[in-house]
Amino acid sequence: MIQKTMAFVIGALLLQYQSELPHFGWNLLLIPVALMAWYYRTSLFVHFPAFLIAGFFWASLHAHQSLTPQLIPELEKQDLLATGVISSLPDITTERTRFEFVIERLVHAGESIDFPRRILLSWYRNAPPLAVGEGWQLVIRLKRPHGMLNPGGGDYERILYINGIKATGYVRAGDDNRRLNPAGSGQLFNRLREQIRFRIDQAIEDKGIQGIVRALVIGDRSLIVPDQWEVFRQTGTNHLMAISGLHIGIVSGLFFFLASALWKRFPRACLWLPAQQIGAIAALLSAFCYAGFAGFAIPCVRALIMLSVVMGSLLYKRSISPHQPLCFALFLVVLLDPVTVISSGFWLSFAAVTIIMITMQGRVGSRSAVLWSVVRIQWVVSLGLAPVLLLLGFDVPLLSPLVNFLMVPLFSLLLVPLLLLTVVLLCSWTAPGLFLLMPSVWLIEKIQWALAWIADYDLTASLLGTPPTWMLMGLLLSILLLLLPAGIPGRWLGLLLLFPLILFRNPPLEAGQVHLTLLDVGQGLAIVVRTARHVLLYDVGPSYPSGFDTGKLVVLPFLKSQGIKHIDKVIVSNGDSDHRGGLHAVMENRSIGELLSGEPQRIPGVTSAQCLAGLNWEWDGVRFEILHPDGTRDWKGNNASCVLAVRSGTGQLLLTGDIEAAAEASLIAHYSKRLTSQVVTVPHHGSASSSGKDFIKMTQAQYGLISAGYRNRYNFPREDVRLRWQNAKTTLLNTAESGAISLILTPDGTIHGPWAYRAANRRYWMSAPM
Repeated sequence: MIQKTMAFVIGALLLQYQSELPHFGWNLLLIPVALMAWYYRTSLFVHFPAFLIAGFFWASLHAHQSLTPQLIPELEKQDLLATGVISSLPDITTERTRFEFVIERLVHAGESIDFPRRILLSWYRNAPPLAVGEGWQLVIRLKRPHGMLNPGGGDYERILYINGIKATGYVRAGDDNRRLNPAGSGQLFNRLREQIRFRIDQAIEDKGIQGIVRALVIGDRSLIVPDQWEVFRQTGTNHLMAISGLHIGIVSGLFFFLASALWKRFPRACLWLPAQQIGAIAALLSAFCYAGFAGFAIPCVRALIMLSVVMGSLLYKRSISPHQPLCFALFLVVLLDPVTVISSGFWLSFAAVTIIMITMQGRVGSRSAVLWSVVRIQWVVSLGLAPVLLLLGFDVPLLSPLVNFLMVPLFSLLLVPLLLLTVVLLCSWTAPGLFLLMPSVWLIEKIQWALAWIADYDLTASLLGTPPTWMLMGLLLSILLLLLPAGIPGRWLGLLLLFPLILFRNPPLEAGQVHLTLLDVGQGLAIVVRTARHVLLYDVGPSYPSGFDTGKLVVLPFLKSQGIKHIDKVIVSNGDSDHRGGLHAVMENRSIGELLSGEPQRIPGVTSAQCLAGLNWEWDGVRFEILHPDGTRDWKGNNASCVLAVRSGTGQLLLTGDIEAAAEASLIAHYSKRLTSQVVTVPHHGSASSSGKDFIKMTQAQYGLISAGYRNRYNFPREDVRLRWQNAKTTLLNTAESGAISLILTPDGTIHGPWAYRAANRRYWMSAPM
């Protein structure tokens, strides 16, 4: 069973790495492959490849079904009239209300059209009260799923695909928006969750505590702010903030023992049905209800399946081996939803259970104390998950075993049961519920304080750079060897497998080479320029009032993926928020040598030097020179942007910021042919007020790099700007279409690349931007 399950899972995983889906007709291979696997079911050499192929094409069949229909590009940014039902708890902030919407009918220009059934909408500016299950008619604008793509960064499109979201958009203001009907009989669990959330918000004023209580009771983590998540991440306790297998196990175990104990008090009833079976039924019902309160999130579904196998064996009085529930749950989860194999939570949860099973085999009869067993489990899981976390791009909190040794029992045996009882009372008998809530709030306050104190030490392990996958797999194998029971020969060989990873460093550049990466930060700018031993950061991307900060979510993950701990110089080209927004996040997490800006007075809370033409320096055989702004006039706004020339031998890169026509004319007048460059960042994201014909002609650029947001409201880059560059034989690359763009300039003027991150990491679910 293990071999068949793993083959099926590997096959489904292989499909997820395809850039294009196999033709639908290939899925017909499922029938003969399934028949062959059944006929030769006793032969390992047949059923392993058969189940692998079956997993691949089953995932392909599921993908074809889930990606149809899609929003056609022509309908993006068009007004559409949608009729449907709100299918998720509305996420409400002061700026917007966000919710999932299941479309029943979609109309454009009076005609019904094929539509992506499940979408994610935001309603800005005075959104009315919304409730899950309500029917609405809404005027909306949609776009296909799209997100920023960068080395080391997150993948928003993958998250949307995992959650079945076919398009994103927003509600347009207008009289056509109206509620068609109140919440009906559907969405039972979600409506209960909404009522519980209302009670929690009424009873608790502190938003931080509200967020934790919501997360533990109904799986709603929308109020947990980034600073709280950072504390949980640094202490390895973020898994406690989701209703997962741990919480399902707590509730089901509690009801199992309570129901069994109560049933044993009625001997005649036990003759009809044993207490163990009553306990199993109570455990399954309670787990199902609690998973429903969590919105049947993927971790809860996995836990439910495993619990059903175990409790089913009790109900049918069958003995099962320890690995059977795990294998059956793994197989069934992938069978029901093959896309789940690209979810981090999928691998972490199954890896944790697997590690516990492997390392605890042969120790059931040990006379060790219960306390030592708990300590060992925490140590085993933390150590065993380390390579999985590193493989998935996460840091490893070194204090996680100790912190979880204290926090897991605290949450399992006290906080979660107490909160569930409190919420039941709040919904039925308010006064006792409010009284019982006080110790829960006090306990959460103390937990937050303790975790914040521990997080201040920031004891986490992370990789320097991005090692090849085989090194990380070697780390996984080494951990498994070291965790094997004592007495098994060859365990010490696990230590040898650690050395390649410990000694790994990203290969350095040669003297005179320049590596440029234009990061995909949406409508903004962030560029990392590296030489053999130095790093320059030109702009840091935008941040937004919602808390989304590209400095934290794009720039820092990229620096981490490249093993960069120190930045020798940061240049913030101008004071606009799309260029300086991520600065504070970068400064808090990386040491910086010098800070320059074209508008230092517009960068709040930071002291920086003024960019002035003529300032120059040399790193590792590469010359850097500021060409603008000069002292001839008082440059302001976009035209105050620092223009940086990076020269190596006969080659040059020109970074232009947001300069417009006046600054371009000044550069031409002062430098003329010195502006000739192999690569130019297209000024001001391709606006119509920049990229004049004379400037384009003077640069003679081989490549023009554009940093712009997908379907941005300014329509950058403008079509006439594109045509001017293309008419000058310049190849244009846009981050909205390419993701991060990187290249290497050598001293002889040769350009290696450019490499588009989206093309190199394309997956079949990604829509091709138009």
